[in-house]
Amino acid sequence: MSYVQVPREQFIARLTECGFHPDETQEGGELVVIRPHHNDGTMFVKIFTTLPKAGGDVRAKGADAIRVVLIFKNGDRSGCLMKLPKVLRTGSAEAVIERTIERAREAYAEANRRHNERVLTRRSREALEVNRSRN
Repeated sequence: MSYVQVPREQFIARLTECGFHPDETQEGGELVVIRPHHNDGTMFVKIFTTLPKAGGDVRAKGADAIRVVLIFKNGDRSGCLMKLPKVLRTGSAEAVIERTIERAREAYAEANRRHNERVLTRRSREALEVNRSRN
């Protein structure tokens, strides 16, 4: 397995194109980016990039991998809704970036599913209440 160094500017530019921005609330030395769901402000796709927050590129090789998760934040409550398989930094830099974006799309699709499920459940409850009030 051949590890590749992913150029910082290239990686950040692609993530920015996809609507991600730095998560200023994340502690630690790693750059973490986040993207809120467009219809549900409580769900976010978060990417742990392996890039140092202070600047520079990732190490040429190592045990670290890019991680993508779907999280929720609602007031004081927060947690992980989905953890996707890690993205190994193997192949070309472009392939690593595209695999990361694909994992983010999978997380976003899960956020869409959860949002739609909640909307349908709420509409079903509302329809039941309307039917009960008519009878």
